[in-house]
Amino acid sequence: MRVKERLAALVWRECVGGFYAERTLVTRVERGIMWVWCSSPALAHQLSLDAEEIIRRLNAQLAGDYVKEIRPTTTGRRRAQGATELDLPRAPQPTRAELEAIRLLPRAVEAIDAEAAHIEDEALRERFRATAIAQRKAQKWRAQHGYTACRHCGWLTPPPLKHCTKCGRTL
Repeated sequence: MRVKERLAALVWRECVGGFYAERTLVTRVERGIMWVWCSSPALAHQLSLDAEEIIRRLNAQLAGDYVKEIRPTTTGRRRAQGATELDLPRAPQPTRAELEAIRLLPRAVEAIDAEAAHIEDEALRERFRATAIAQRKAQKWRAQHGYTACRHCGWLTPPPLKHCTKCGRTL
């Protein structure tokens, strides 16, 4: 079930459409509950109204009853000094070439393959695998480029921010 929950975050954008995809971010999926950061309180309210239909779409895409609840929020994505996600300075990001140059340890790839093995649909399994590998490489790149790991949640926050962009706590 955990693999399907992670997949739910991957298919979020195509299930919610462009409007929500540009203004929301799935921050966590656990025990059938999906936490979604929203760029405004009004959007969080609208998402709560649309949640039933979105849950139906997500579960149809995943071919099962994996998402049971959506919890929209406007906190946890850098709320210090009243900033919103859109106010944040652009963090340094890796180029495609930089990501391709990063090599993961064999045991990291084996762990991803073990998770992916539970996915029956071959196309979805390969999509999950490619995304998980890209995420691991991006995480490694961030650690090498001055991002700071939050001592509370472990999220890598870009410099020069002093508050975690996930949980909002001081680094």
